[in-house]
Amino acid sequence: MENNDKQLDINTPTDYDLAEVPKHTLPTLKRLLGLLAAQKKSLIILLTSVLTGIALYSATPLIMGVAIDRLVNHIRLQGITGNVEALGSILGPPLLILLAAYSLSSLFSFIQEYTMASVGETLVLSIRKQMSEKINKLPLGYYDSKQTGELLSRVTNDLDRVAEVLTTGASQFINAVVTITLSVGLMLLLHPLLTILILLSMAASLWAASWIAGKNFQVASENQTVLGELNGKIEEFYSGNLILKSFNQQEEAARIVEEISQRQYQVSKKAQFLLYAIYPIIRFLTQTGFVMTAIVGGIFVVRGTLTIGTVQAFLQYVNQISEPITQSSYFINSLQTGLASAERVFEFLDEKEENPDTTDFEPVTAPKGTVEFQHVRFGYHPDSLLMKDISFSVNANEMVAIVGPTGAGKTTLVNLLMRFYELNGGKICIDGVDIHSLPKKELRKLIGIVLQDTWLFKGTIAQNIAYGRMDATQKEIVQAAKAARCDHFIRTLEHGYDTILSSEDSSISQGQMQLLTIARAILADPALMILDEATSSVDTRTETEIQKAMSYVMKGKTSFVIAHRLSTIKSADLILVMKDGNIIEKGTHDELLSGDTFYADLYNSQFTAPSNSTN
Repeated sequence: MENNDKQLDINTPTDYDLAEVPKHTLPTLKRLLGLLAAQKKSLIILLTSVLTGIALYSATPLIMGVAIDRLVNHIRLQGITGNVEALGSILGPPLLILLAAYSLSSLFSFIQEYTMASVGETLVLSIRKQMSEKINKLPLGYYDSKQTGELLSRVTNDLDRVAEVLTTGASQFINAVVTITLSVGLMLLLHPLLTILILLSMAASLWAASWIAGKNFQVASENQTVLGELNGKIEEFYSGNLILKSFNQQEEAARIVEEISQRQYQVSKKAQFLLYAIYPIIRFLTQTGFVMTAIVGGIFVVRGTLTIGTVQAFLQYVNQISEPITQSSYFINSLQTGLASAERVFEFLDEKEENPDTTDFEPVTAPKGTVEFQHVRFGYHPDSLLMKDISFSVNANEMVAIVGPTGAGKTTLVNLLMRFYELNGGKICIDGVDIHSLPKKELRKLIGIVLQDTWLFKGTIAQNIAYGRMDATQKEIVQAAKAARCDHFIRTLEHGYDTILSSEDSSISQGQMQLLTIARAILADPALMILDEATSSVDTRTETEIQKAMSYVMKGKTSFVIAHRLSTIKSADLILVMKDGNIIEKGTHDELLSGDTFYADLYNSQFTAPSNSTN
């Protein structure tokens, strides 16, 4: 079990903390706006609908003020008991205009929301396509250096945050800015002094909203950090449940979960309080401004410098700009989170890609399977080479075994043959053709691979076998399964070849899954085969079946076999013994055993029984 003190130290910076604060705000914002600029027509429609809709909405207090002033003037001249027709002629036109303004404002608001959603989702879709393409262009070394969870977070969570900010937050923020600008402008035209008094009151609201929203952002970030720690621990204990019980650590696990849960409860309670506390405070400050407007406006009406209709318009404008102030404060904080996510997405898109494939090449039409490594140099980092001078030749239809201790470079060697990594020097040839001159797609058509870690996707058994040749017929799939010695167990399943399974399926054993991957390789029928420790995780009986299937798949093909069990490679035409990234010995099984060799030590360590100690 990991060190608990280290696990529970919340003062240590986490990936989440770093992700919440953008490092390069302006460049990220500029790049995001640049992507948005590609939708010029939609942005023009959006801007037009925003300005028109909010202008109509902002005009409604003035229209209502005109109606009230006309009514007041009529009452002053005619008294309260005026005839109905006169009142209709006074209030009718303003009310009709008011109805039209509200209706048109709602229509343009609908157009705005629809267009903004379309713009946001179109942008996210384009970024998602770029990320999907990027995934296929990144070198294998990138995935070796990154955690799967981090990559998934960038492709899903970070992109969803950007979408949320664009489709919801941006629309609210644009509305808020335009509403506040137009409302304040109209208020200044009506009465500058009263407007300044109201703005001073609103400034207090804005400061309070910003302060509380900032505090809420900090607490929310802390809450997410603790929540992530809690989820991580629960996942860790769930996946390691068997080991946890084996070492009687249930009580300790429960204590750790309880401790983190208590911290998460306290932080979450504080976050919820701040989230909902902002509205009563803003409402109180807004109502204070509202009351102040009514009092000061009433004084101006008594003095004759303002009409009742204008005071009514001011009161409506106070309501119109109070909510946008709150929305703006929240958006500014959510924008920071959105930009941090966008920055992480752009970092992913800017990662160095694989070297582009050549377009001028001669395809290998009738591959024989000869392979030659010529003074190959390679390192995961250019300044630290793992392989400094690897040279050997393999004739067609030969079996090459690669052995050595863990970390010797066995898998790296075949990965270089597949061009999962690029060389630092030398070259590799297949049938005399430098593999660097072939597109990766063409190269990998020549090579089949069976790995130790079986991978089956969610689909039928037939679909999984046909993964290397999607146009294969059912008859060809069955023939490949028979050759891989898995047809019998497939037919014992209830749905046979139509059985749905995945890499985590428990209805078939590990050995049976391995046989399916061998059937997949047989069906693809490549010129070269790579078998990477394909029998290391199965029992002896299953190993025998897999060995028989492997013998079939290697028949008439050049094959590279990585094996820890040296008994499986006695018949190899060439054995390469690797240590620390270099080939230290090569030859046949008998040749290597005949002398004082590293291979002989490896072989004897597996097959020589240790001497019995005294009882």
